[in-house]
Amino acid sequence: MIGFLPLVALLAAFVTVHTVISRPALREPLVALLGRRGYGTFHGTVSVLGMAAVFWAYFRAPYLELWPPSTALRAVPALAMPLACVLAVASVTNPYAGLGGDRLPEGENKAPGILSLTRHPAPWALVLWGAAHVVANGDLAGVLFFGTFLVFAALAPVLVDSRRRRLCGEEAWIRFAAATSTTPFLSAIQDNAKIDWRGIGWKPVVIGLLLFSAILLIHETVFGVAAIAL
Repeated sequence: MIGFLPLVALLAAFVTVHTVISRPALREPLVALLGRRGYGTFHGTVSVLGMAAVFWAYFRAPYLELWPPSTALRAVPALAMPLACVLAVASVTNPYAGLGGDRLPEGENKAPGILSLTRHPAPWALVLWGAAHVVANGDLAGVLFFGTFLVFAALAPVLVDSRRRRLCGEEAWIRFAAATSTTPFLSAIQDNAKIDWRGIGWKPVVIGLLLFSAILLIHETVFGVAAIAL
């Protein structure tokens, strides 16, 4: 079990650092000092460096099987990742869909684009990625690595919504929350709003699928395992 310590330690550090720099006591002074874009750059840099360190530990962790791998289970990421990639791209291209939680849509359309489907596209992309890879890998290192990001992403909507409510005001938050939902499609199913397909547009779908195609091409070279089991 000692071989898993670097992975556990770096995962704990990753979660701790992201939690700390996202707390109002530190985030707001950093935004005031760096500006919204500067803080986004800082946060993104920390994320990339942290992910690189965690990946390094993951690939060096020993293999301990928890359930036997199979072709069917390894097909799960191939089914989930196209949607995850589209959601990830949509979260970046919509200015109100990020994890910052300091902006809400203005104007008549309270949930434009991807926000009409879910107000948390980025966490859902991570949930799909994490859950699919936990199922497909079936080993302890995979559960620790992907499971940590799965739990982290599952908790993110609560934290982001709390920040939106605090920073944007109760009245604006109530209008926004009434037009969208955390669970994809739930707001439309409940007849609270219609999916803004035109606002979503074709670009996130095309770019997301191109991203998925690129992952398929490099997956075996970079990660040592083919993305699609044959």
